[in-house]
Amino acid sequence: MKIHFDFPREVLELSTEQGRGYRKLVDSKSSFERYWRGKNGVSNAYMTVYGYRGTQVPHHRRVDLQTPIVRHFVLDFDPKNFKDKGAEVQPHIPLEQTLRLHRFLIEENISHAVWFSGGGYHVWIDLAERHMPSTGGQLSALRESGMQLVNDWVKRFDLYCCDPAVPFDTSGLIRIPNSYNAKRGYWSIPLTTEDLEGGYHHILQKAMEPSHGTISYGEKGIELKVRKVTESLQVFDPNAKPLDVATVRMNDVIILPCLNQAACQVGGNPSHDARVQLVKYLAARKRNFFPVHRFSPDQLQGHAEEIVEFLMSLQWADQDLGVTRYQVGTIVGKDYPQTCKSLWQKGLCIGKCRYWDKTGAIKEATTDA
Repeated sequence: MKIHFDFPREVLELSTEQGRGYRKLVDSKSSFERYWRGKNGVSNAYMTVYGYRGTQVPHHRRVDLQTPIVRHFVLDFDPKNFKDKGAEVQPHIPLEQTLRLHRFLIEENISHAVWFSGGGYHVWIDLAERHMPSTGGQLSALRESGMQLVNDWVKRFDLYCCDPAVPFDTSGLIRIPNSYNAKRGYWSIPLTTEDLEGGYHHILQKAMEPSHGTISYGEKGIELKVRKVTESLQVFDPNAKPLDVATVRMNDVIILPCLNQAACQVGGNPSHDARVQLVKYLAARKRNFFPVHRFSPDQLQGHAEEIVEFLMSLQWADQDLGVTRYQVGTIVGKDYPQTCKSLWQKGLCIGKCRYWDKTGAIKEATTDA
């Protein structure tokens, strides 16, 4: 297993005092190493799981999240039960689940490596080929295939401490391997089978000192069966008549036609992206698009419960109440800007509808001669 350091990518420093930071672009291995040397042992240092093929215009200070280079994925095991609203569990439980998966990957000769993160465990797993999606639809298809594999493993090996938000999140951040966890006071270190079998306290003792390099197992990358997405992003004449589509509601909230088609079919199995966008929209609409800080925790909890009830009524093929509650809870408590352009970029737009906000999906109007 080799961590593929493609560039450009983004890094982030979080101090233990402030608890927040700003993402910064690094465009080469040398600039990444300079950044890491300056932060390691001082604060919490993170990086995007993936490198990218482009940057955002006009300033080129951020990566273009639509252009990831996907050659691996990461499973994150935390001392939480993600089937039970993220409730805390004993620290030996995520270790046991990581070891179960590690032994399976060894049996299957799958290329991977395991790190203690200072609090949990990161399992980096190679893919058999490099995937380079360039549209929202292609990103969704890749995540859909990857998450189907991960969900199968979670059910098969009872991996309820595996954070469902991390795998194949092409915009997400991960603790830099072999860096210092300033919050926990331990180092992120590579682990052997013997370390995993040695138990939690053995790993804590070893993590008091820094380690270097990667300890790899297996030779084969995972082959993903990604459905082909051949359609281009939907564009339409801004002067065209809106589509005549039926509206669907969650109580008093009208659901956008694009989200209805992508995620609200009863008994369906929508992509991870479609589910996330649906929840972001429902959460924002319940607040009438006002910022989160204007609502009490009890009000936000009420919004979350209403959304969960609606989602469970859709009876998705792989639905799990605990995971749904956890995912909805993480979204409802944050402000996520959402526009027609953002939905269009993810390949969800179905054409001009009465709710179009005049962003994205536009082509010049044509006139008859």
